[in-house]
Amino acid sequence: MQQKTLHRCILHIIAATTLASVCYNLNFEVANKSNTASKLNATVAGWLIADLLPESLHYAKLDWILRFILLMTATFYVAYISAKVYQFLFGPANYVHDISGKDLGYHAAPGKDRREILNAALRRRNIGNIPPPYPNGWYEVMRSCDLPKKAVKAVSVIGQNFAVFRGESGNVSIVDAYCPHLGANLGVGGRVQGNCIECPFHGWQFDGETGQCVKIPYAEKIPAFAKTKVWPSTECHELIYVWYDAEGRDPKYELEEIEELKTGQWTYRGRVVHYIAAHIEEISENGADVAHLTALHQPGVTGGGGLDFAETWLSKLIKHNWTATWKSKTESLSHIGHMSLHMTNTILGIPVPLLDVFVESDQIGPSIVKLRFKIFLGTGVWVQTVVPEEPLYQRMTNYVFADWWIPTFAITSFLKGMGIQIDRDVNVWSNKTYLSKPLLVKEDRLILEHRRWYSQFYSESSQKFSFTQAKDLTW
Repeated sequence: MQQKTLHRCILHIIAATTLASVCYNLNFEVANKSNTASKLNATVAGWLIADLLPESLHYAKLDWILRFILLMTATFYVAYISAKVYQFLFGPANYVHDISGKDLGYHAAPGKDRREILNAALRRRNIGNIPPPYPNGWYEVMRSCDLPKKAVKAVSVIGQNFAVFRGESGNVSIVDAYCPHLGANLGVGGRVQGNCIECPFHGWQFDGETGQCVKIPYAEKIPAFAKTKVWPSTECHELIYVWYDAEGRDPKYELEEIEELKTGQWTYRGRVVHYIAAHIEEISENGADVAHLTALHQPGVTGGGGLDFAETWLSKLIKHNWTATWKSKTESLSHIGHMSLHMTNTILGIPVPLLDVFVESDQIGPSIVKLRFKIFLGTGVWVQTVVPEEPLYQRMTNYVFADWWIPTFAITSFLKGMGIQIDRDVNVWSNKTYLSKPLLVKEDRLILEHRRWYSQFYSESSQKFSFTQAKDLTW
């Protein structure tokens, strides 16, 4: 990293010198050749490079070709700097909080990778009597822009292995990863032919819509039963989703697009990604646990994402005060839970209304949350998805879409603040146990209401999680 930084610095110095040389040379003729001081002050650039060029070159005339080359170099450099400024002001920001450091509540262990750290932590922890790890619902697979036409990806989530591909028509298909012929992974080396996926092993082709085998290169006849499973999928919020149901039923509800994304009023501005060692329901339950907002999230983000924030003077500079409610929606929208939230801020005890944040949030099924927010600079939404990559290993991503005119430095501050607040939750989630019968007081009634609401996403065939041995992670 240091070597890359050094190379970039050298390139910037060379480019800046070239630009200055061009400016100096183009303005050379306006200088008084007999007056060195006048010549060097003809332009600011000339003054800057006076010490860089030998005295003999101060009066040298550059050939027009060299002038053109230098001018083009300077133009490209100015364009590069302009692009960087635009990226800083308006480009998307991306932050990934990984398990390899403090982001999941575990400190990195020398010589151990993310998987080893996670497994060791889970073995030491009393997991509790947790619900089935994969509730029924829609789950994010990937961003739409990450799957161009004729692309194939192998994805492993919710206890399944998928081959995800986009046919030549532009439609996305998600099928079982393993070819029913001899088990080759269609997502690894598979090829898109029209709207079919071709197995890399023997060239069998399967239709992305029906799963039916449509071609076996060396067979005279294709058996009618030669087919693979096609999983229900959809594209929404600029993301690709797959439907999972333990009973194999069709989707019970559909995802609705956000109108401001369709019209282009809101554009993608960045994301924050967390990897969390917890059960998916515990993350969703946070929305109804309004009491934790004061205890965990009132101290300012200036205190950091660790749980020692109360001991730092930085956390006392800013305070976030929260007012929140949660409720499930009517029967026709029973898969949605709604939260209203208002955050006010004080700096050194002085209210700052300019920093107020208003949020209207919909929890859609077990894994998706749409949070519409309003700040003084404009409006937007962050789409939160929680995807179980393993029974107790979640990938939580917050995608932010907002008015295009909100500067990126403001979005960046917003994302960093969000990331710090989530870090505090993650530090709790990654070290707690699940209590199926928690000790609650009447002010905690929304937690019970949320658990009743969430239970609709489990069914009779929902896969149970259990340890085969006392300290074994096999499930």
